[in-house]
Amino acid sequence: MKRILIILSALLLTLCCGQASAQKNTKSGSDGQRLSYNLQKAWDALEEENNPDKAYDLVKKTLGETPDDVNAIILEVRLMRGRREYGDALSELNRALKVNKPKKSGIPMSTLHWWKGHIYNDMRDKSKAVDALRTAYGLAQKDNRDNLQGISFDYAQALYLSGDLDGADVIYNHMLAEDETDAGAMVGLARTMVDRGQHREAVALMDKCQKLDMEYGQPYRFKMYAYDKLGETSKAIDAGLGWLDKDQNAAVDTVLVVFAKRPSYAEAAIKDKARNDDDPFKWKVLLAEFYSNNYKYAEAVRVYDELESDYGQMNEIFYYRSGCYDELGLYDRAIADITKVIEKDRDMYSLSMLGDYHRLSGDLESAIKDFTEAIDEAPKEAFNYYRRGWCKEMAGDRKGAMEDYDTGLEINDDYPYIYLKRGKLLLLEGREDEARRDFDEVVKRDTVVKDGSCRQYALHFLGRDKEAEEWMDRIIASEPSDAGHYYDRACLFALMGRIDESLAALRTSFEKGYRSFAHIDMDNDMDPVRNLPAFKDLVAEYKVIHQKYLEDNGFGEKSGSGEAKQPMTVEVALKRHSGGTFEIPCDINGLPLQMIFDTGASDVTISSVEASFMLKNGYLSNKDIKGKKYYQTANGQISEGTVVTLREVRIGDAVLHNVDASVVGSQKAPLLLGQSAMERFGTITIDNEAGKIIIKR
Repeated sequence: MKRILIILSALLLTLCCGQASAQKNTKSGSDGQRLSYNLQKAWDALEEENNPDKAYDLVKKTLGETPDDVNAIILEVRLMRGRREYGDALSELNRALKVNKPKKSGIPMSTLHWWKGHIYNDMRDKSKAVDALRTAYGLAQKDNRDNLQGISFDYAQALYLSGDLDGADVIYNHMLAEDETDAGAMVGLARTMVDRGQHREAVALMDKCQKLDMEYGQPYRFKMYAYDKLGETSKAIDAGLGWLDKDQNAAVDTVLVVFAKRPSYAEAAIKDKARNDDDPFKWKVLLAEFYSNNYKYAEAVRVYDELESDYGQMNEIFYYRSGCYDELGLYDRAIADITKVIEKDRDMYSLSMLGDYHRLSGDLESAIKDFTEAIDEAPKEAFNYYRRGWCKEMAGDRKGAMEDYDTGLEINDDYPYIYLKRGKLLLLEGREDEARRDFDEVVKRDTVVKDGSCRQYALHFLGRDKEAEEWMDRIIASEPSDAGHYYDRACLFALMGRIDESLAALRTSFEKGYRSFAHIDMDNDMDPVRNLPAFKDLVAEYKVIHQKYLEDNGFGEKSGSGEAKQPMTVEVALKRHSGGTFEIPCDINGLPLQMIFDTGASDVTISSVEASFMLKNGYLSNKDIKGKKYYQTANGQISEGTVVTLREVRIGDAVLHNVDASVVGSQKAPLLLGQSAMERFGTITIDNEAGKIIIKR
């Protein structure tokens, strides 16, 4: 079966902009009254110390003294929501509705119903969310005009999510009657237009919205959807780039699906953005993701190499580049990169990836060790028990595998893949009734067509091959360009004994870019066809193609590891100062300066005198000035400074690009680089005896 990739948490953008208004709070009561001492301290703990547990204890103490303090109840509900204590939050809101006296508390009744709507949304109870927000909307007409637009938006959102598009449109239009420039209402209308197939109308409305605010990202989003449905892919790609440019939370995966429909144009458009933006970093990252999404992993590696050269050593680069090496079959390199991540920031995700790389390289003993360490980091994550069990099974330890599958399901009894793996193992042991129960659980729980679904396999083992094939077809139809789906089809047909169809599907997966030969070698789903000459010839044919691709892209003769890149070593004379600082010559945007390397500082700072000189003489431009930032000095003090981007920082032949620096008025040194900034250059060694700094990268 196709490998399940570990993906860091993706951030999905919603339209609940009204929700932010619902959670906006101040440190005084809603009518300006002074808060009680403990409630004031609770707000301080939450907003200034970012300590919700302390805030919760303090607000509970407040309510112990004054149980009907509605301002305290609101804060309590907010904290309960963060703790996912939804039942308690609803109970407290219902109590607040009984005791609230708006003239005394300053809290309108509509606000309490608004909060209830959000709690029901969190609970995925669409019907009750609509009811609560409908009540809030009706009351707000009189008691909460200041927040009427926010409540209206959330009410329309709830109607939309419940499938009532007409009702949502009524509210959006009411919002525009109140304020004809309300961009959220326009976007809401455009969304329902796209859902109804009114794509031209949606584009026209979003054009109007953009005239009011060119920096708002959502109009680009819905223009992308509309142009995509109209078949105007180039315009959809341009709109997608606009969304990514204006909205840091834009759904990259969604945009990449559109880009895949006209990849040559998308590639050129991304490169154009990178070439013309003063800070091309995010566009180069996008280009690497685009290449990976289109199975051009060697091209992605080159971009990550450029990023490392320009911006220094970053865990993010090592992490994602390791995934590309994995897909290329260069497991030694994948292991080397992810090991660098673990050395700096050890966590369950990176350890799991290391385990998968060792598994695919054939080192099952190391893989089991890695997954064990991942379990130690996150013992409540079922994924690692599943992966370790699989490795034990391949190593011949069926008992250990069964124990891991059992434990994984004790931790998370809603994990279809573990039921599938355990069911297959039970079949091998002749425990057919127990296996059938596990396959039934897969069918019961795996009900959404998506990448990583395994329902089709369970249906096959239950003897329901027609349903299994239909489900596989639906998966492919959901994303026809995904090569892994066709590999899954090849596995399914192999298990069914449909040899010719299995080989045809395998060829299609290769044609679309699938190259995980190591996985094919150890995937027992392929056992029914593995020894056939046609299968061997097909795999050999594409191994040759892949090997040529690797060689054409400079990865040496062997796809198992490739030739390691030669490290660059830079040695520069330095002068030692007291207090653990060192003076080093450098060039900043072409201007020779003396830099102070301070092992006790964390950020990059530049003196205001030097920054002013650079600005007046063209070494800095107005575009390089980014805003303000808080930085920490070596003595631990937190200070505020204007942030400028240093386009090039050069120490000998070692170069970093686009380094942010805070401008400091009191600083004597022209430029100061802290430890974290210097680490971007690579491995730093101070040779005190020879009086030089050695940089290896």
